[in-house]
Amino acid sequence: MSKHAHILTQLRSGDNKKAIAVLYQSFPMIRKLICSNGGNEADTQDVFQDALLVLYRNAQKLEFELTCAPSTYLYSVARFLWKDLLKKRNKEVSLEYDTRDNDVLESDLEFYQEQQTKTSQLASVLHQLGDKCKLLLQAYYYKKMSMKEIAQTFEYSSVNSAKTQKYKCIERAKKIAATQLSSTSKL
Repeated sequence: MSKHAHILTQLRSGDNKKAIAVLYQSFPMIRKLICSNGGNEADTQDVFQDALLVLYRNAQKLEFELTCAPSTYLYSVARFLWKDLLKKRNKEVSLEYDTRDNDVLESDLEFYQEQQTKTSQLASVLHQLGDKCKLLLQAYYYKKMSMKEIAQTFEYSSVNSAKTQKYKCIERAKKIAATQLSSTSKL
């Protein structure tokens, strides 16, 4: 299974929103290709949607395997679609291919996917913690409440009690995260 198989899995399982959100990050690179080769914004949108459709249809075939980054695949499909469209319009254009765009896009996509994974892992840990710990940690880390405010809000007898409870919640979160990591690495 390739490292880009998660996009195919999402498309095959009907989880199109997540997959398309990632795939749409390829749009600027494809816009540059088409607009620098005689096209306009409407052409870009048409070709990009057609390229997405090609990827979606291929993803439905179980024997299809993505051997490159999804952005690379979309770019290549869009390039061929645009070339065909230009032939139909009786224009002969040599398409420029800037590999630097592809490298930047792949690193951006990998960063985005890594952030998505970390966010979903954090959400999973918070969900398993229970409401009291989740609310306490959110109050401290996201709402930036002081320990005094947390002690009052959660009705702890003292600031030290609130600190102790926060410590226990963090330790429980670490334990849950470690369990998740060990079960993921076994797969």
